[in-house]
Amino acid sequence: WMPKGAKLRYKLESILHKAHLTRAYEPVRGPEILKADMWRTSGHYACYGENMYLTTIDEQEYGIKPMNCLGHIQVFKHTPKSYRDLPLRYYEYGVVHRHEKSGVLHGLFRVREFTQDDAHIFCEPDQIAAEVLEVVEFVDSVMKLFGFDYTMEISTKPEKAIGEDAVWEVATQGLKDALNGNNLPFTIDEGGGAFYGPKIDIKITDAIGRKWQCGTIQVDFNLPERFGVEYVAEDNTRKQPVMIHRAILGSFERFIGILTEHYAGEFPFFLSPVQVIFVPIADSHADYAYALKKSLREEGMDAEVYDKNDSLNKRVRNAEKQRVPYVVIIGDEEVANKTVAIRDRRAKEQYNLTQDEFMVKLTQQLQEGKI
Repeated sequence: WMPKGAKLRYKLESILHKAHLTRAYEPVRGPEILKADMWRTSGHYACYGENMYLTTIDEQEYGIKPMNCLGHIQVFKHTPKSYRDLPLRYYEYGVVHRHEKSGVLHGLFRVREFTQDDAHIFCEPDQIAAEVLEVVEFVDSVMKLFGFDYTMEISTKPEKAIGEDAVWEVATQGLKDALNGNNLPFTIDEGGGAFYGPKIDIKITDAIGRKWQCGTIQVDFNLPERFGVEYVAEDNTRKQPVMIHRAILGSFERFIGILTEHYAGEFPFFLSPVQVIFVPIADSHADYAYALKKSLREEGMDAEVYDKNDSLNKRVRNAEKQRVPYVVIIGDEEVANKTVAIRDRRAKEQYNLTQDEFMVKLTQQLQEGKI
């Protein structure tokens, strides 16, 4: 990631981080590499091994994680849990590695290393519908923020799968009931589920009409059973929780690729890698420009000053080529009156504001990135 791409990604991560916290998710971190026996227990080794990176060190085989679920299971098992703790929601920006064939790799859209906004919800069976709907609401709020239309697709048991058919039917019906009960439309993808459970895939359409799977919601009875995950129920017996795997964006890489095409580089203010560029007309105006830049950065905004030896017109053109939301010209009048002369790229307008008015405007636009 180059600096501006990394800034954009950080802003997206920050928006999602705050949204997770308001929805009572707990941040956790799992290991990047686990012993192969763990992947054998989970079924990944048999059902997903061809997509994993495996290595042997000191006669012990390990697998680099292609998914984050096993780490979250270990976090859950670390301390005893009761029904009062459920639902328990863990989330992680987890880096995963998948050995995709070279022919399907495609820019940011299909890569071998990527970061998922991954979460796992441990709940009781009668909490499935409410938790699934909460995730759907979360997805909807994110898609509305960025102006995406999306569809939902329930994917059922694939040929390569673990678990009994009866368990799969219960899990699949749980997803259908959650959506049908709230009049949410969906289609069926027969055989498209994960090997450990059925799922709802969230598909969005990019700027040129291609559909991409981004978010996903998966109901899993199998991994909790395989790893002996338990909680103490209200009747004081030990029971197995349901595990809901979910991602809102899917991967940051793919979602940022889609966002870039969707906005054609004209990102909303709260997401722009550089939000304001100040262009001082002469050297005598540079101090004011740098003071404004400092004020913006202290408020969590990204600003730059173009004070190179190029002509004013060239500096303004270079700033506008970057599709920055605001290019601000600083001259004698602005310095004397503590104002700013704004070229508003998104509104396609030019106007003047006082320094305080400008700060209020930008702060309000920064708040538009809340979910």
